[in-house]
Amino acid sequence: MKHPIRATILVLAAALALSACGKRPKYVDEALPEGQTDPFPRSYPDLSLDPKPGQPAPGVKFP
Repeated sequence: MKHPIRATILVLAAALALSACGKRPKYVDEALPEGQTDPFPRSYPDLSLDPKPGQPAPGVKFP
């Protein structure tokens, strides 16, 4: 290798760039206390709207 210093700098720059990808949030909400209702009680997507096997999906009907 002709330029070991250039390669070292390139490797260090790549390592620093990748280490900055995982930023942490400044504030995280606390867990819900025991017995408190969940503000997001449903799962997404709503499984009751999924089509059953062999049936067409609800929504727009095409001719």
